[in-house]
Amino acid sequence: MSTEALDLSFFGVASIWNNDLDSQRGPNKPGKPTYPKDVADAVETLCDNLDLPEFRMLESAAPNHRRLCLHICGLGLPYQKLEAMVSEFVRQGQNTKAAALAIIHDQASLAFQALKRGNTCPAHRELALALAGYNKGVIDDTWEETVRDIKSDLDDPYARAILALVSYGDWHDVLAETSLPLRDRLGIALMYLDDDELTHYISNNAAECIREGDIEGIILTGLTEQAVDLFENYIRKFSDLQTAILAMSFTCPSYFTDSRVDLWRQTYRSQLNNWGMFIPRVHFDVQSTKLSISLGGEPEIRPPARQVSIRCNNCDQALHRKSSRVLPPGSFDSFGTHQGSIFGDAKSGTVCPKCGRHMPACVICMQWLGMPDPHSRGAVEEAKKKAESVKDGSAEIDPLEKFLTVCRRCWHMSHGAHSREWFEGRFNERTQEWIGGHDKCPVPGCDCTCNAIDVLHQPERGA
Repeated sequence: MSTEALDLSFFGVASIWNNDLDSQRGPNKPGKPTYPKDVADAVETLCDNLDLPEFRMLESAAPNHRRLCLHICGLGLPYQKLEAMVSEFVRQGQNTKAAALAIIHDQASLAFQALKRGNTCPAHRELALALAGYNKGVIDDTWEETVRDIKSDLDDPYARAILALVSYGDWHDVLAETSLPLRDRLGIALMYLDDDELTHYISNNAAECIREGDIEGIILTGLTEQAVDLFENYIRKFSDLQTAILAMSFTCPSYFTDSRVDLWRQTYRSQLNNWGMFIPRVHFDVQSTKLSISLGGEPEIRPPARQVSIRCNNCDQALHRKSSRVLPPGSFDSFGTHQGSIFGDAKSGTVCPKCGRHMPACVICMQWLGMPDPHSRGAVEEAKKKAESVKDGSAEIDPLEKFLTVCRRCWHMSHGAHSREWFEGRFNERTQEWIGGHDKCPVPGCDCTCNAIDVLHQPERGA
C-alpha cells in the first residue's frame, strides 16, 4: 500500500481517515509535511491500483478514504470475492459469520444461502426466519420482543449482530454489540455512518483502545506512534513484551523513533539471553537490523559486534586472518611451534596465523584441525578436484569435512564430518546396512554424551 509519494502500508484506519500521516516524516522520510490533498491523491491512486469497488452506500465527502479503510478491514468486497469468502466460511462451518458478512454488504440472498448450506442447525433456521421477516418489513413491538428473547439465548457474536439488526432495523444497534470483533464493527461504521458520525466513532474507539491496551485497536492506530501508547498499556496489563516489540520492529526506528520501543527491544534481548535462547535472540537481532534499513540503504539499528571467536591457546589471539598483527617465525621454538614461513603454512589452516603454533588434533583421526584458506593454491586445487569428482558422480562434497566442532561440555575437538560419522554412523552401500553410531565421546575414558547436548533426536537409521 504505497505510492511514489507516500507509504501507507503501516497506517491504520484512524490515520488514513483523519489524514494524520505524521509518521511519514520520520528519520528516513522527507522533512516537508504531508497535506490533505497529497493524502487524498495517494489514497485515490491506491484504490485504483488495488482495483477496489466504488463506494455507493451513502453520500460522503471522502469516498476513496472509505474504500481504502474498508480494504484494511477486509470488507467492501466486489461480489465475486464476497461470494467466494462466504462459501469458504460455510465450508469451515462458520455459517453465521458468512451470513453476517453478506448482510454487511447488503446481500440478503447470499446470507440466506449461507444459513441454509453446510452443517445447519435450528439456530441457523431461526436466523433465516428472522432475516426473512426483516426483509419483508415486519417490525413491531411483538416482533422486537420475540427477536430480543432469541438474542438473549445466543453466544455467537455474529448471530447476535444479525438479530440486533433485524430487531430494530438500525445499524447503530449492531455497532453497540461489543461482542462483535472491532474490525467488523469498524467496517459497518465505514459503510453506514455519515462522515461526522464516522469521525466521532473512529476517534472514540481509538482513544478507548489505547486507554485499555486493547490490541484489536491496531487496526485503528496502525503501527504508528499511537500504537506505542497502546502497547505501553497492553504490556502493563498483560506483561506481554514479545508481541509489542515484534510488531513495532516493522516501523520503529525505520519510520519514527521512540525511547520506549528501544527499551522494550533491549529488555526483550536480555530476557532471551537469560533464558538461554541465544539462537532466537540472534534471529531477532538480524531481522530487527534488516527492518531498520533506511531509504539510503543504511540500518538504523547497528548490527552487534562479533560475539563469538576461536582463539589460539598459545597466544590468545583470534584465529581469523584479518588482523595485521603477526608474530615473526621462530618466536616459539618448542612444543610443536612452526619454524618456517608463517604466511605459507598459515594458509593451510592448521596453524595459528598469529604465532604459528599448530591447532589441536582431531580426537578421531588424530590429524591437525583447521580449514585452509579458500584462496590459497592448495585449497583451490583441492576444490577443483572435488568439483570434478562430483561432476563424474564418484564423490560428493561434504561441507563439514574439515569443519571444526567442539563439545561444549568436555571441550574435545574433531572434524565435523568425523564427529557426525562417529555419533550417527554411516550407511554401507555395499551391505545396505547402517554401521557404527556411538553415544559417548570418542576420547578413551571420557564418558561425555557430546551428541545429546545439542541434538534433540537421533536420525533414523535406514536406507
